[in-house]
Amino acid sequence: MTATEEWEQRQAAFVARLGRATLTDLERGTIVVLPSASFPVEELTKITGIQSYEERMLFNTLFLCNPGTRIVYLTSMPVDDAVVEYYLRFVPDPDDARRRLVLHAVGDPSPVCLTEKLLARPDAIASIRALVEDPDDAYVLPFNVTHGERALAAALQLPLYGGHPDLAELGSKTGSRRVARQAGVAVLEGSEGLRSLGEIEAAVRDIQARRPGAEAVVVKLNHGFSGQGNAIVELTGPVPAFPLESSATTFCAAGESWPAFSAKVAEQGAIVEELVRHEAMVSPSVQLRVAPGGAVEVLSTHDQVLGGPDNQVYLGCRFPADPSYRLAIQDAGLEVAAVLAAEGVLGSFGIDFVVLPGTDEAGGHEIYLSEINLRMGGTTHPFWMARLATGGIYDAGTGELRVADGTRTYVATDNLKSERLAGSTPAEVIEAVDKAGLAFDPLSRTGATLHLLGALPGFGKMGVTCVAETLEDAEALYREVVATIA
Repeated sequence: MTATEEWEQRQAAFVARLGRATLTDLERGTIVVLPSASFPVEELTKITGIQSYEERMLFNTLFLCNPGTRIVYLTSMPVDDAVVEYYLRFVPDPDDARRRLVLHAVGDPSPVCLTEKLLARPDAIASIRALVEDPDDAYVLPFNVTHGERALAAALQLPLYGGHPDLAELGSKTGSRRVARQAGVAVLEGSEGLRSLGEIEAAVRDIQARRPGAEAVVVKLNHGFSGQGNAIVELTGPVPAFPLESSATTFCAAGESWPAFSAKVAEQGAIVEELVRHEAMVSPSVQLRVAPGGAVEVLSTHDQVLGGPDNQVYLGCRFPADPSYRLAIQDAGLEVAAVLAAEGVLGSFGIDFVVLPGTDEAGGHEIYLSEINLRMGGTTHPFWMARLATGGIYDAGTGELRVADGTRTYVATDNLKSERLAGSTPAEVIEAVDKAGLAFDPLSRTGATLHLLGALPGFGKMGVTCVAETLEDAEALYREVVATIA
């Protein structure tokens, strides 16, 4: 039996074993956390402090409250000791948890994704394999899955909690629209599977014919993320839309241009959609996960906080989503998740929607699928931190996080930035929040939790999740945190 055949057998056994178990069984044994944002380098460099985003999966350390859990956490560079100690404060026995936490850094600060760094280091792979005591009770937990993650899991001879990388296309912008139609969920006016500027221009003309009042369209690269692969083309005004190179275009990524963008369109494909400009439009999301065996769990719903050109860039979120459409988007998410699970998708993913007020007398909302992100994202860390720190349970019937004395809400961001924070150490910011009395309190199950702290010294950037009984209180807490440290 070859090494590849042996790994395939191990992967099949993992799927079969957990297919007969519950989702909570994924939270025990040895978890090799692989927080590699496996995207092209030119896309990664658009995100300020991208290497520190490897810390966003540190919420997994809270699973160490289970004495049967062991975590091997992989990073490009060492995680600051103050950050590690900060996360361990959320478990009942930090000393015992620390003995079951192994941090393994490659020592490579280059912008290449972590998975590629590890694949280039046979010594690192051997070291990681040696850290896993029982390969039959361990698995790799990735941020997203490409052929690189599958190759690394095979090299480690550990199963991978994720679908086959060929399924990644289901989460592309083109795949998202096609899956939505299969699930019976509406999408905005537009076209997908585009590979050239000529095809994009033809698709824009189709939108103009079907939607003569359309003010603008948004062109989205198939594998762009956080809105950084989007370009907004105006259809009204003194500048004509065609040719695209001379149109009134706003690129969401700084420094982008049509020559560079068109090359990316040819390489990865793109879609075009009508850009809806409506003051009441919102963009909520649903987070789900699929276990081996196909069981689907709704994790959360959020209202996204967006910024940048025409609100195309993700900045943060509020939990839960507004009650007027919360369960409706959750139901739509489950329809989409059923299609994905049937295709073999595993792991956590998010689905973004565009929601508009209804036009009929009965009210309601118009709900359109915007995109599927077959990976963890900006809402993953806040939800798991809130859920694990509070000991809460997500109530799919109401879309709320229930704790012993009621419910909890939160607001969160990865983009708390200021010149005042630049040069600060994680320890200094943690201490400032503690001294101000704003830190998370396990008794009241409210307060601020911090993340992305490794980006502080070089970029003056960090993340925060503010947990409270009401969204108004969570917003107020967020303002206090900002006033204290930024």
